[in-house]
Amino acid sequence: MHIAFRVDSSTILGHGHVMRCLTLAQAIVRAEKHPKISISFITKANQGNINHLICKAGYQLILLPTGDIPIRQEDSNTWLGCTPEQDALHTIEAMKALAEIDLLIVDHYAIAKSWHQLIKPFCRQLMVIDDLANRSLDCDVLLDQTLNRQARQYQALVPEHCQLLLGQNYMLLRDEFLLLKAQAKRRRKQQSKQLTHANILITMGGSDPDNLSELALHAIEKLKVDLPNISATLVISSQSKHIDAIQQQQKRLSWCQLITDSQHMAELMLHADIAIGASGTTAWERCCLGLPCLTTINAQNQQLIAENLTSAGATINLGWHQQVTLDAISEQLSYILNNAQAYLSFVNNCFAACDGKGANRVAKKLLQRC
Repeated sequence: MHIAFRVDSSTILGHGHVMRCLTLAQAIVRAEKHPKISISFITKANQGNINHLICKAGYQLILLPTGDIPIRQEDSNTWLGCTPEQDALHTIEAMKALAEIDLLIVDHYAIAKSWHQLIKPFCRQLMVIDDLANRSLDCDVLLDQTLNRQARQYQALVPEHCQLLLGQNYMLLRDEFLLLKAQAKRRRKQQSKQLTHANILITMGGSDPDNLSELALHAIEKLKVDLPNISATLVISSQSKHIDAIQQQQKRLSWCQLITDSQHMAELMLHADIAIGASGTTAWERCCLGLPCLTTINAQNQQLIAENLTSAGATINLGWHQQVTLDAISEQLSYILNNAQAYLSFVNNCFAACDGKGANRVAKKLLQRC
């Protein structure tokens, strides 16, 4: 069985798409008992990519031309770096050089129905991972892990035969989060009694293009006047364009630990008491481990996630990244850290939003089809 992924990462696109595809690939390999399953990733070497993680996982990596259309963060239609037709032709050429593909999984906001129709003759089945519900798709399986996503929102966008995997039962998390869930439940209850010594985890997305990490550090520094015993752990990619400035800032902050390219995010979340972070893939990871969060919206696909988690009482939504202020961060942190009852409410609502078993459910569904 051969499963291929078409997905990209970069400083602008972020790293979440590749990370959730790697999570799904791992779940498929673990669930499939046949020893001859193979996984390929078809991607581009965009600036700030994390293709090295694909190679590290042992999967075949096929690189496509990067294209000559400027990629703009605010316009996902530019994210291929070329036209969809050009990208489809490049992808087809790459697929022809591979073994026959049983399932092609596409995770890309710039790819839609016209691309799918060009590709479908070259694979047995096509699956799309999406969380926008904003364009027509021609796929056999659609996965959207957004909390409270409804089938009616895709009814006019996918073929009638398309199998829909929607909502919190299909959130793609690595096993490490599920394995620590019971321990997290015990720790959250205990830590609610000593929040004045809280550790604050800052995770603004893999590349943090808007440098919200620096703003968060300034907000915590302000808060330390009233809560001198709090500390921070900041996680950022070495590919971030702000990494040098963050490293210089952290040197003068004895209470802040800086971690680049973390391979132990579940452990960091377990030992944190509250987080400040983007509303991307890590939102579900935080929920699985009951970690309350002040969330920011850094991209269009994150808006509904932030709003739904706020409605569920699992996060505090700070709004769009350009509107987030130092005072807003420090005030909301102060509210939670000085209110144990509110803190425990956020914790319980987080746990209820994600059980951590979604990747296994998706893998089983896909293997039943192949």
